[in-house]
Amino acid sequence: MYEYRCEKCGKTFEKLRRMSDADKDLECPDCHSEKVERQVSGFAMTGCGGGSGRFR
Repeated sequence: MYEYRCEKCGKTFEKLRRMSDADKDLECPDCHSEKVERQVSGFAMTGCGGGSGRFR
């Protein structure tokens, strides 16, 4: 699942895509512009626990 933002109208949207196709043939579902940029998702930015850096 990838999150995208249209540079023309500002709409954000999600699409389920293969990693190899993440940035291919994209179009905004609202204004149909092809000026779409992939966003860094909040899920990808979160950590894995308490922050101690150790695995148990």
